[in-house]
Amino acid sequence: MFAMNRRHIVFALGAGSILATPARSQLPQPYEVSLFAGGNAEAGLLIELEPGWKTYWKMPGEAGIPPQFDWTGSSNLESVEVMYPIPGRFKDLSGETVGYHDQVVFPLLVKSNNPDEPVSLKLSLFFAVCKDVCIPANSEMSLDLNSTELSPLIELWKNRVPRIEVAILNARMETKQEIPMLVLALNRTVADIFVESEAPAYFGNPLFDVSPGEAWLPIAGMKDLSKLRNSPLKVTLALGDSGIEQVITVN
Repeated sequence: MFAMNRRHIVFALGAGSILATPARSQLPQPYEVSLFAGGNAEAGLLIELEPGWKTYWKMPGEAGIPPQFDWTGSSNLESVEVMYPIPGRFKDLSGETVGYHDQVVFPLLVKSNNPDEPVSLKLSLFFAVCKDVCIPANSEMSLDLNSTELSPLIELWKNRVPRIEVAILNARMETKQEIPMLVLALNRTVADIFVESEAPAYFGNPLFDVSPGEAWLPIAGMKDLSKLRNSPLKVTLALGDSGIEQVITVN
């Protein structure tokens, strides 16, 4: 499992308790959450946000909380695969964060214990939304999967989930102006790059103009970069509204 940055854990355990009460007492709820069914054992989680608000991807950046899904209490459920559409990158007073604005649908692939019996989902969702303040939020939802019709909304957002493909030819670490960098040699032009690591490192906004065909990503949060060597990195490359996912190892 790829680790959450230590600063994210601090935010979840510390800032949540500090910011949640005054924010909720002064502001209307800036989000709506709904769970809906699609065909072929699929469902979707829709988060709709007020203008200016954002929520987070599974690797939320320098500050933030990834969504956390708890399916305890569901019936005839073996597993749920949460699919993450390509995110965007934000820069504000909290630092550089990764996530979504306006709305996002997380497609859900549901596997039942008994395919001849219906599945009843029960979801406890913990997530965060941010604007000038950050509000940790909990939502409780339930859904019976009894629809056989495909959902156009789920299909739309499934097309934004990264596909598994090779786009990175090789990877290395360099130091540029005393800043450690992850250098990726690419076989195509990409709009942005997001990296997940088992180590508590954050890989910042990539630079594409250092060398032709290469992306340079600054590394923060790690003093001993040797821990990144021979450790898997899950890399998501944004291609507009779609993307590519590839697991690499830096030797």
